[in-house]
Amino acid sequence: MTMLLATLLTDYPILRETLSRAPNTKVTWEQSDLTEDGDHQMLVWVDGEVAAFDAGLEADPTVNAPLQVVEFGDRRLYQLELTDDGQQASVYPTVIEAGNVLREVTATHEGWHFRAAFPSDEAIERFHAFFVDRGLDVELRQLYDAREPTDGSRLQYGVTDRQREALVAAVDAGYLDIPRSCSLAELGERFDISSNAMSERFRRGVGTLIENTVYPDGQSP
Repeated sequence: MTMLLATLLTDYPILRETLSRAPNTKVTWEQSDLTEDGDHQMLVWVDGEVAAFDAGLEADPTVNAPLQVVEFGDRRLYQLELTDDGQQASVYPTVIEAGNVLREVTATHEGWHFRAAFPSDEAIERFHAFFVDRGLDVELRQLYDAREPTDGSRLQYGVTDRQREALVAAVDAGYLDIPRSCSLAELGERFDISSNAMSERFRRGVGTLIENTVYPDGQSP
């Protein structure tokens, strides 16, 4: 299955005015719906300065008719309807047309984080171009290619078959034990490669595995 997983940070105009007035507030997108009339509604969770957020909504040109659905202390679920300006600025129609899947979307006064799955290179290019064409800052923070390689090798968490074999062999041989039970040179002999080649394969595998599993989104080096 073709899939690209990406995390992007962008200066998205939706709720920009509201969040500028509530700098200690975080918005988490829950879902969006397009009505039969073509209107765009979305559900968002709001954590933090909800009073400042409410005040900001009154002057925000991208949303109207806010409806508070649920409240849990300083956490609220809102249903928001985009204004005409908001709908023109919305990337959601592009998401639907390209077959993208939004995995996680959050926003603060610093911008919007989109974590999404894309079915093709063209789909991610269209998503990226949406912001660029409107003069908005957009930064690709993380990209993970989960597609099957054309040479028949298999990728898992971005790690190639050769890297996976090197990682497994290192564990089995005790390279990660304290003290170590073998060296990279000895591991290299098992794969008929040099110590330097084994070191590079092992380190690249470890780096890729960490970036695509435990590393926080948008903070990979």
